[in-house]
Amino acid sequence: MSSDAVGLNRYHKHPQCKTTPEQPVPLPSAPLQIISESPSIVLQPPLTRRGTGPGLIVTLPPSLSLQPNPKGKPLDPEPVQKWAEEGFAVVGITATETELEAAVVKALDSLEGLEEVGIKDKVAVLGTSIERHFSAISSIVSENPKLVCIAAYISLGSNLSTVSTSFPTLFHISSPDAEAPPSDAISAKADTTSQTATYPSTSSPFFVLPNSSSYDPGNASLAHTTALVFFRKHLGGPNFDIAAIWEEHIPTSSLPRGLWRELWGQWWYAEPYVNHVPTMTGGIGRKALSAFYRDHFIFANPADTSMQTVSRTVGPDRVVDEFILRMTHDRTVDWLLPKVPPTGKKIAVPMLGVINVRGDRLYHGPTPQGKRLKLPISEGNSSARLLIDETDGVSNEMFGEDWGVTDA
Repeated sequence: MSSDAVGLNRYHKHPQCKTTPEQPVPLPSAPLQIISESPSIVLQPPLTRRGTGPGLIVTLPPSLSLQPNPKGKPLDPEPVQKWAEEGFAVVGITATETELEAAVVKALDSLEGLEEVGIKDKVAVLGTSIERHFSAISSIVSENPKLVCIAAYISLGSNLSTVSTSFPTLFHISSPDAEAPPSDAISAKADTTSQTATYPSTSSPFFVLPNSSSYDPGNASLAHTTALVFFRKHLGGPNFDIAAIWEEHIPTSSLPRGLWRELWGQWWYAEPYVNHVPTMTGGIGRKALSAFYRDHFIFANPADTSMQTVSRTVGPDRVVDEFILRMTHDRTVDWLLPKVPPTGKKIAVPMLGVINVRGDRLYHGPTPQGKRLKLPISEGNSSARLLIDETDGVSNEMFGEDWGVTDA
């Protein structure tokens, strides 16, 4: 989107109008394939619109070795699905050390025979359960030229982070300390083949697993982005124009409702969320977010609503836009000014949008506002908690009893 103002609304619907039930739009999908039941080996083709990508082998811990997450299942998917959403063809392995070598051979054969694998001569390894048998997997990688790099989750104090390897290695180090040690920034060792990244206040290397009691959503997100950059560097992909992916979503409000609903289903992942930070409005999960967009956001804004981009920063998996939101306040805009009756005044709000793109679809979009208006804001630290963990709070409470998001 250029810096020119872009009209956001051509079709409107007051948020209090009732909606008719809609059938959910099917997501792009590729069935999970079971390669072996003992040891457990599964193959997940890429879950992107592109449908092709490089191979990634993920070692997983037995479910019985994990203390379950007391909060239940978050939106963040398990590693096999999550990395497939990034555009990788993923083989998930749950195996003992003695089973590991044969399981990796099966994994490589499965990737070789999968049509959706676009890069056949390079495969990466992600070890979410690798600390106890790193020497075994290291030996396997050293002897197989197709295996080009490893990212491994280990504990602070493990001697693995000082191990020299003949192949690129990224160690994610969990640290129970509230403040990370000086090596917190990603650092390369003298041998230049290994890197480390430390994550403070994490109780175990399982902090990246959503089904684990050690799961830490903020640090898991940081580790995921770090590993994504590492894999792309050594595999040559998958790469996407994430600014263009964000751009195609921006003018959705100028589309007829039926077409908007169809395209919205393709643009967002299975369980996305949006959090407008100061007012804590948005939607957590596909059903709630779809209803929020339809009934309280896209088609509920004033007719002259426009956005003017001021600056844009593009990272590996996020787009950060500074922009000015302009509108005539001729109706209650509940996502921005909950419960504030129309004033008829023209307003301009400086805003910042942080959009997370996973593969070639959108995952979430927290949007903190500027402070040039006296806006209603949520009390206490509730909005800060929801920014870190999408399950740690309730959206849309400021709408009041008459404004709740209707069921889709």
